[in-house]
Amino acid sequence: MIAVLIGIIAGAVSTVQASVNNRVREINGSPYTTALLNFIAAGTVLVAIILVMEHELYLPVRAIAQHPFWIWCGGVCGATIVTLNVICLPKLGSARNVMIICFAQVMTGLVIDHFGLFYSTRVPMTVMRTAGAVLVLTGTLMVNGIRFGRPDSSATPGGSHGVMRTDDASADEADEVAGASAGDAPYVILALICGFACSAQIAFNGALREVTESAAKATLISMMGGFITALLVIALITIFKGKNGIYDDPVSGRPSYRFRLSMFLGGILAVIVVGGNAIIADTLSTGLVTILNLIGMMGAGLAIDAAGFLGIEKKPVTAVKVTGMLLMTGGTAMISLI
Repeated sequence: MIAVLIGIIAGAVSTVQASVNNRVREINGSPYTTALLNFIAAGTVLVAIILVMEHELYLPVRAIAQHPFWIWCGGVCGATIVTLNVICLPKLGSARNVMIICFAQVMTGLVIDHFGLFYSTRVPMTVMRTAGAVLVLTGTLMVNGIRFGRPDSSATPGGSHGVMRTDDASADEADEVAGASAGDAPYVILALICGFACSAQIAFNGALREVTESAAKATLISMMGGFITALLVIALITIFKGKNGIYDDPVSGRPSYRFRLSMFLGGILAVIVVGGNAIIADTLSTGLVTILNLIGMMGAGLAIDAAGFLGIEKKPVTAVKVTGMLLMTGGTAMISLI
């Protein structure tokens, strides 16, 4: 039960982290430096935790090197998640972005389980797990209010064509209901990659925890890898596009880098997410951890919408969204009943 709660909490915190990082990007004007700040803050917090809890900072690099190269890739996944989330969220909108990431997470987690990839416990695909995955996906669509087909702006109350829109409905809301357009295809692909990285990171860091015998050290190594990855990305962009290439709007000049606590909050939250998943990765299957994360993500998303957290437009919690959450919970139960 404790492991289940940790998985849900990690997912909820990841949703809050995405909102915080989006605000940080508005401050510093770059998704790449936002990722870098995340890893700096997370690494600092983890070093302090390890020194207090374990009284030494020894990292078994030689023992880790005896394992396949992918065991180091949790940090690459972390950099991918932070950067792509910040890039895709403004372009796709919250609902579409989360829906696509959730889809990729569920599918990747179940594939990892089925083949026992990355040292994870092998859990073959069954009819019940397949049905559970379908329920989770259906619930995800309902929670995000996804509809299929492009709304017809000419629809009238009681009409039979398209989806009715109120006069004050925005174009962004219409796009969110309609689904991805051809122009959004690159961002859809990036969001799918982000979802894959979320599930892969759970498996990578779970294996790393077994080798280091410490969730905190495994998380620190993952964050160090993320920091190095973010630096390499910034270096490559600078080489090919110039030093202004890492900014959203280089024409208007670089933003001010005045110290703000919120600029490092995303990294602190990342410690909770990655560390929590690393703790439970060897107790629960990768697929189940992934689904628990999704439940936390969706629940936190509903709460954030209802409260208007971090300036997000308030949205009511409807019966459809609650039903979607119940379907996701039912799907999770089916997947866990092997």
